[in-house]
Amino acid sequence: MNEKKQLLLNAALKLFVEKGFHGTSTSEIAKTAGVATGTLFHHFKTKQELINSLYLYTKEQLLIAITIDYQDSEQFKSNLKRLWLNFTHFGIEKSDMYQFIIIFHSSPYITSLTKEQAETRFDDLLTFYRKGIENQEIKTVKDEMMVEFFLGTIFSTVNYFTKHPERLNEKNMNLSFELFWDGISK
Repeated sequence: MNEKKQLLLNAALKLFVEKGFHGTSTSEIAKTAGVATGTLFHHFKTKQELINSLYLYTKEQLLIAITIDYQDSEQFKSNLKRLWLNFTHFGIEKSDMYQFIIIFHSSPYITSLTKEQAETRFDDLLTFYRKGIENQEIKTVKDEMMVEFFLGTIFSTVNYFTKHPERLNEKNMNLSFELFWDGISK
């Protein structure tokens, strides 16, 4: 990715999380990125295009982070734990990206095409869940319900450790995963 485009995405991410879409001007994004406003419009025709590009970028970064050590040969629970822990660590360590995804996931500023493109990249994760169901390792539930439960426990865990960083340790992270696992395992 072009360095200036990356600077613009980083600045927009920070400002959209802090001030929201309407509270952030394109000139403020350009100034924070250290580039001219015209440079912003060279890379993104509109503010809407910028926010959609940022959404795809953050979702891609999330996917990379959570699947980095996925190993198809591992047991289902081990891989699920890795995915869950990686996602939770992403939420804690990359809080701006995580907050942006949470805030703008249901936003009207993200076009349906952009949402579809982002979700298509996560199709392999649904295939992974379906294997767990087929192998009777987890309860049979609709994909959407499993995704919402997965995300809900991550959201709760990230919130908890954000409020209580002194309690963030391997033991408590493993306990949090086990609470999730107990809810979905057969």
